Amino acid sequence: MRSALLRNSLRLGVAAFLTAALSLWFERIAYVWYPMLAVVTVMEDGDDLSLQAARVRVFGTMTGGLVTFLVHTLLSGWQGVLVSLLVMLPLLRWLGWQSAAGTATLVSLMFLMIPSHVALNWDYVFNRTLDTSVGCVIAILVGLLFWPRRGFDRLLQLENGLRHGYVDQLERQRRWLEGRGERPLPLLPSRLSHDLIAMEELVAQERRGPHGERLQRQHWSQRLQLWASVQHHWVQWERLLGGLPDPPPAKDAQGGSDPLRTCMARMATQLQGGALPALARDPVPWQTLARQQSLPLLPLLALAEEQYPLMASLRTLSLVARC
Repeated sequence: MRSALLRNSLRLGVAAFLTAALSLWFERIAYVWYPMLAVVTVMEDGDDLSLQAARVRVFGTMTGGLVTFLVHTLLSGWQGVLVSLLVMLPLLRWLGWQSAAGTATLVSLMFLMIPSHVALNWDYVFNRTLDTSVGCVIAILVGLLFWPRRGFDRLLQLENGLRHGYVDQLERQRRWLEGRGERPLPLLPSRLSHDLIAMEELVAQERRGPHGERLQRQHWSQRLQLWASVQHHWVQWERLLGGLPDPPPAKDAQGGSDPLRTCMARMATQLQGGALPALARDPVPWQTLARQQSLPLLPLLALAEEQYPLMASLRTLSLVARC
């Protein structure tokens, strides 16, 4: 199924049905809204829904119930909520269970903000925390069985798609410069921005889950900034390239190689992960190309100036991705 809304609705419906059925079977229907709220929270949080995420979610929820019970022995009401959150959230972060903050906070609010539950005892806290944890487990199992998200894999696919898109466009431009094809249309900025925004959303989502440390080790925040820089310079570079007259130069300039095709080859290598030294700024090859191919000098020099920051961003990106 291609509709994300339909998939999410089916997941939520199946999880809610199983939760209600289990609550009715074990005669805990009076407190069915605890696991129901846990199901909704887990589905909406967008966890990676791996086994590691399930362990983190359940243990974090139990930790929230334990902290709430300990705080309740001293405080109740808004003061109890505030103190339990001040204790709970740093504790979950220290344990690496940030993804459980939603359901752990939910347990705290349900225990401390409902007047009929002021007289809490250990048996009540244990059973309600167990109900909430069961809701978490059901939601995660349903998510694993029906269209698992695999956010980190999707992030890698989007990045590889960006790389291949740029490389394919460079190949089309190279063929155009060699006179073996028509002038290619520029890449749509809206499409590039769509993929980049999707990557940013996935990084923000996965940072709260079990892949948070992996994202930090692989420098994904820096990689996103570099991809944004690549997109900006690429759009400007293609706009300047589109201003060159047609037909383009089809042969190497006499006395040296074509600097435009040389820079394209370097960009393709960097996009494929190759590490190349920085290219020194030298206007002489561009002046030679303009003179021998009867091309306007100023647009060529502007194109050359735009290529340097573009290649610098690609070079840094290839180095960061290899760390």
